[in-house]
Amino acid sequence: MTCTDLCTALLPPQAPLHIETLDMTERGLTLDVAVTTSQALCPTCTQPSTHIHSHYRRTLADLPWATTPVQLHLRVRRFWCATPHCARRTFTERVPQVAACSARATTRLTAIQTSTGLALGGAAGARHLARQVMPGSRNTLLRRVRSLPTPAASRPCAIGIDDWAKRKGHTYGTIVVDLDRRCPIDLLEDRTSETVAAWLQAHPEVTVVARDRAEAYASGVTHGAPDAVQVADRWHLLKHLREAVEAE
Repeated sequence: MTCTDLCTALLPPQAPLHIETLDMTERGLTLDVAVTTSQALCPTCTQPSTHIHSHYRRTLADLPWATTPVQLHLRVRRFWCATPHCARRTFTERVPQVAACSARATTRLTAIQTSTGLALGGAAGARHLARQVMPGSRNTLLRRVRSLPTPAASRPCAIGIDDWAKRKGHTYGTIVVDLDRRCPIDLLEDRTSETVAAWLQAHPEVTVVARDRAEAYASGVTHGAPDAVQVADRWHLLKHLREAVEAE
């Protein structure tokens, strides 16, 4: 196996790329690569075209090879659209296996940055990537996480509600927790009975509500979900039991 064959095997999988040149410097390895397909699809009319208008180079950060940073200089072609009625005269070929449109990092590096941001957050994730010789500032990682699609909302049957402090001693809201999945699902602006009742009326699937002994929550649940079973949550039961024992 030649060095070029090895580099080709280490390129993004199933990507139609051909290595033109490679250059090793003190900053890392730079690969000049080109797309090998003979045609491209217009993103507007989806019709193929083989008429090349021009080309330019994109610089993409890729995963390191061992401890060597890697950059891809991808030669991208611009095509004429062959469809007469298409509003797009020219278009740039897309290579989603390599990188998203206008991205400065390959798809696989973006996936690593996203998973690291989810697991460690911004600053800690950036330090971890730096130890792995991968680029990615804390802002980049947080931007990757924010760009993820919002997961589909669940339809909880059992919830817990409690107050949370926006500014302790001054302003409070209400947190709603899915007790089956053990994760927060909503934050309400205040802790009034009207707000709780309105939320429950919008979620008729709720059948069990765990809460503290606050009168506002009791009234909100009674009016918003009159058929739901109201349960005193474990923490407040133990708290009140301790206070009762200490008072004896």
